[in-house]
Amino acid sequence: MGLRPGQTALDLGCGTGRVLPALRAEVGDKGTVLGVDVTPAMLTAAAREGRDGDLAHLLVADCLRLPLPSGTVDGIFSAGLLDHLAEPAAALREWARVVRPGGPLLLFHPSGRAERAARHGRPLSPDDPLAEPNLRRC
Repeated sequence: MGLRPGQTALDLGCGTGRVLPALRAEVGDKGTVLGVDVTPAMLTAAAREGRDGDLAHLLVADCLRLPLPSGTVDGIFSAGLLDHLAEPAAALREWARVVRPGGPLLLFHPSGRAERAARHGRPLSPDDPLAEPNLRRC
């Protein structure tokens, strides 16, 4: 993600925390890693795997209403989370609120836009926040 030692990394929809060690490696011992998930059982599994404590702070929270001040996160990673949200554009606005100006937002999607639209029973739309024209640098 191009983060530096001492910065703050946020994994939204962290699940069992598989990415947390990589984020810790980027921000180093003096940085902060936050793993956020709305499902307490996922965070319990992350803790069971040793992905809490000195590695990361685990937080039960809704990604549409993050309990973080604006501009306090240096970079956000999210894998497949937007697939599960009814309002992805609202989520992206909230994520943009908490990341510092110019901070990276790294989204990973295990499926393409067409597959996601079909899975959720909706047509492929140019208004999709993940459509190429809508993914512009702010």
